[in-house]
Amino acid sequence: MARVWRHLAVSVVCGFLVVVLSQCKGLKPTAGQACFIGNNKYQCTDPATALLCQNGKWVNMPCRGPKGCSGVGNMQSCDDDLAQAGEACMMSVGGDNIACGTDKLSELVCTAGVWKTTRSCKGPKHCSITGTIVHCDDTMADVGDACVAEPGDDNYACSVDKKIMTECDATSSKFIVSDNCRGQKGCWLEGNKVNCDLSAARIGDKCHLVDNHSCSEDATQEVKCSPQFTWIKQRDCKHGGCKVKNNSVYCD
Repeated sequence: MARVWRHLAVSVVCGFLVVVLSQCKGLKPTAGQACFIGNNKYQCTDPATALLCQNGKWVNMPCRGPKGCSGVGNMQSCDDDLAQAGEACMMSVGGDNIACGTDKLSELVCTAGVWKTTRSCKGPKHCSITGTIVHCDDTMADVGDACVAEPGDDNYACSVDKKIMTECDATSSKFIVSDNCRGQKGCWLEGNKVNCDLSAARIGDKCHLVDNHSCSEDATQEVKCSPQFTWIKQRDCKHGGCKVKNNSVYCD
């Protein structure tokens, strides 16, 4: 009888060890496993990555900021000041969680637990962070770049090649063509002001101000901005050609 009890005792001990081992394994979760510590809670897995509890499952959350992921227990910290669009992120309780792209040419916002590019930062100062404030220089932007339309303030920029003045379209939240800057100066910045040299224009190009006049690129015609916001022919300049002086057009 004693021998039977010994076998039972061993079985009980083995069962206990299985429970303990499974609990220890639970302390080191992996992506895709269920989590029960609540949304926005995370654990560092290496110096640059954390596992984030999101909608009941663990997901990988990169900590691409200079401080990476560090600390233990409740003192863990994930530096997400730098991020990449499409990666998992932690929703902020007291407002938007905003970051700079790793190339510092874009601003991102954590939307529904995923980083989303909200504006291009191709201006000279690019994207930078001071404390909790993100600064995005969007004075330079190409057609199709993401942007944020500021209420009551038209958002203009120069394309990177300085040939186009772009503007933020509030409907699409993308930069679109405002004017082609075909004059010698192209598009340039003066502080926060965007300038466009319209002393030369091409028929069919988009234009910004109706009845604005200019010269064709070969200086043989005077052109004007039509009600359809495209450059059209005004008249031929058969003798001395077309010239722009002091913002006035002369056609001979």
